[in-house]
Amino acid sequence: MKINLVLFLSGCFLLNLTAVAQRRKDHPDPETWKKAVVNIETEDGIYPPYFIDHVCDSLGKAGYDHRKVDSIKFVYDHTTASYTGTATYVQYHDRRYLITVLHNLLDEALVDQKKFETRTGKSKWEPPLAIYPRISIRTPFQYFIDSGGAFNNLATYYNNFVKDPPPYYFITDSTGDGIGIISLQARNYTWLDERLKRNGYVPLSLEDIMPGKREMDIKSLDTVYTIGFPETISVAAKGNWPWAIAPNQSTDIVIPFIVEGQIAMYHPGIQHYYVNITAYPGNSGGPIIKNGKLIGIISGSNRNKIFDENSKIINMYGIGHLICIINTDELYDGLKKFRHEEDKLLAKERSSMGTSFFSGNRRSEVVH
Repeated sequence: MKINLVLFLSGCFLLNLTAVAQRRKDHPDPETWKKAVVNIETEDGIYPPYFIDHVCDSLGKAGYDHRKVDSIKFVYDHTTASYTGTATYVQYHDRRYLITVLHNLLDEALVDQKKFETRTGKSKWEPPLAIYPRISIRTPFQYFIDSGGAFNNLATYYNNFVKDPPPYYFITDSTGDGIGIISLQARNYTWLDERLKRNGYVPLSLEDIMPGKREMDIKSLDTVYTIGFPETISVAAKGNWPWAIAPNQSTDIVIPFIVEGQIAMYHPGIQHYYVNITAYPGNSGGPIIKNGKLIGIISGSNRNKIFDENSKIINMYGIGHLICIINTDELYDGLKKFRHEEDKLLAKERSSMGTSFFSGNRRSEVVH
């Protein structure tokens, strides 16, 4: 009798362990999520080439010396801006991706150039989309500690003006924003995938974090949280650059922030919704997580205008609470569509390896 009781209790204990393990698999905890949330940085020029050519042509016609025109062109060509945001490192079947908000990746200057080339007949771009040519990751603070003070980020480049299928995919919505996806299988981004893993990042299985129909029952006042890298305050240290030539990216070493909030406005007929949560510039692209599942991506703060006591518009920069969230319910279908184009890109890259390793694209790694 005692033996049967012991066996019964042992069986119950094992079943409980299995159930706990299953719950952990189905609902990744915040610490697991933190290992998959990445601080990305982008950079490019702020003036499209056609605009620079127009300015230089106008200056030449106005009688400016060609040396002055060349000097002004140099300034325009090398006037750049860099941006920071948050992305989630995921695995879908046997492939890995970075998922973020569209505006973290969309290079408006290059989009303007593609629209100009299409309009003038120089080239036809359909659709005229472009991502920032330089994308890098910032070194996580834990890697910095574990490695004894090293930093380990990466600059990877993509030439948008080639006719190959692009290594990225956008899912747009009614807000004018949407979801941006980068393929880490594409030649230019395999190094980025390797660096993410070396820095201690572990991709989350998309099957584990995408909610089912019951879990998509989102209601006002539901508790959610986000993980991200608010600009400036997430910087925990600076790396020491050991060479004479300065890098074209920051040497920031960052630590993630995790913040809890509540659903403020949600309607199933609207692609976006609002969450009452603390967010700063840099949190854009961060996941909105409910019970361990991905239910949205941060787009930005409330776009309503702020007025002072004299009814003048105040320019606000910094903290926000009513945050616009992009619904991720179209992510699965978007990835399925992307994989078809991704297959064509990867097949073309494999066939060109023997003749031209770069295949019209440029890439560069900054080794730290």
